[in-house]
Amino acid sequence: MKNYSRAETIELVFSGTNYFQLLETIIEQCRTVLHLQTYIFETDTTGLRIIEALKHASKKGVKVYLLVDAFGSNSFSKKVSAELKACGIHFRKFSPLFSTENIYFGRRLHYKVVVADRRTALIGGINIADKYNESTKTDPWLDYAVLTKGSACEYLHGLCEKTFHKQKKNLLFNTESKTPVQNQEGSKLLRFRLNDFIKGSNEIHQGYKEALISATHNVTIIASYFLPGHGFRKLLANASARGVKIRIILAGQSDVYSVRLAGNYLYDFLLRNNIQLYEWTNSVLHGKAMLVDDQWATIGSYNLNFLSHYISVELNAEIRDKAFIRTFTDHLDNIINSSCNAVDLKNHARKINPFNKFLMWLAYIFFRTLMNLTVNRKRKRR
Repeated sequence: MKNYSRAETIELVFSGTNYFQLLETIIEQCRTVLHLQTYIFETDTTGLRIIEALKHASKKGVKVYLLVDAFGSNSFSKKVSAELKACGIHFRKFSPLFSTENIYFGRRLHYKVVVADRRTALIGGINIADKYNESTKTDPWLDYAVLTKGSACEYLHGLCEKTFHKQKKNLLFNTESKTPVQNQEGSKLLRFRLNDFIKGSNEIHQGYKEALISATHNVTIIASYFLPGHGFRKLLANASARGVKIRIILAGQSDVYSVRLAGNYLYDFLLRNNIQLYEWTNSVLHGKAMLVDDQWATIGSYNLNFLSHYISVELNAEIRDKAFIRTFTDHLDNIINSSCNAVDLKNHARKINPFNKFLMWLAYIFFRTLMNLTVNRKRKRR
């Protein structure tokens, strides 16, 4: 999506009850057509509740389309699949092992989006599973989404139609505003950005880079699976050298320990470049967003690593809305002050023994080698 559009609503949504109650409400209020596309859809308590909402919508006459990634949702029950189809729900898996989509091995549908009646949308990084929801035992994984309403949702409807039906012709441009919108005081502006490197789209990565290059005052990043390439790390260092205050909130606990180890290898570089690091400790961190100069934000499914950049299909919202950014900034300030451990160079060096340092280096080299092999392969295919 090239140009920003005015939105009727732009609201920050949090993982847990906030997200899943809102999702059920959107499904319940839908009248004509609904798309839900996601990477992980577990048929656990949370997933079955959403499935019942989808069935109810279909029985009311709503055209319901559900697309889940074949790898991320490999445990999706065959029994539930049959029930969905029996209820008239259009259901399929993205890129199963033996399919034409799987010609690009490793290309996964990683984004998470819901679009109702072409006018209401919910996009972000939150999958459908108990671990993203409230629990009496543990806090939900920390993640975010954006609720938006308005004509810009036509673009997301078109994207979902194109992806679900495997359409090759790109009609998304027809759903966009052809005239750039002026950023007036009080405007709620957003545009949706797609990353699908194999298919030639690199919008989210470019958005991150351009925002860092133009930053003048402050940057706050919250990042799971944080393993940026050399070029992005250089942009961070250059921005810090210009006097930009940079804060990065990272995972204090992770579901992929090897990625966390590799990310920890970069701490020394980041800290020596006067970048402030914080580790979220209350639960697994799964959020991915960046805020720049209290003016601009990007939020969605895109991780700052090579998988999101070069392999997966990702979707973010880029937002210019001071009220939204103020709300998000206040939230991040609060979790930094109340639920994060600050990482400084002295303490970081003290905690790391030679064996741990070797493990971090080994994990980093493994992922860098994997990245180089993957990227070279993908570039040859393009």
